[in-house]
Amino acid sequence: MKIHHIGYVVANPQRFLQNLAVDKIINELYDPTQEAQLMLIDANNTYIELITPTKESSFTWNFLQKGGGYHHLCYEVDSHTQAKEIILNKKMIQTLDRVYAPLLDMYVMFAVDRNKMVVEFAWQE
Repeated sequence: MKIHHIGYVVANPQRFLQNLAVDKIINELYDPTQEAQLMLIDANNTYIELITPTKESSFTWNFLQKGGGYHHLCYEVDSHTQAKEIILNKKMIQTLDRVYAPLLDMYVMFAVDRNKMVVEFAWQE
């Protein structure tokens, strides 16, 4: 298991990108499931995901209204089963089960850990 990316919710991805030490965009798209514009940036040993919600019904809209910023840590795992085991063993609360993430071209699931932090797990099928 390794860290795949760090997710940030931002109002202006271009402005946020200008202030990063890296700026290699490897994918950018609109995700209708999240109702958000997404950008994936290569930061050499990990990725940075920028999430810009576009509608009030977006999962991250309220988070942005409170200022946005750091949102989640994503771990790359071997399988859906491994993600479920980690969630169970670490006593996390699963918030979203297996769903395809077009930005990553991977499947993902989400949980909240005991620190009340959002955790994402991603894997290839």
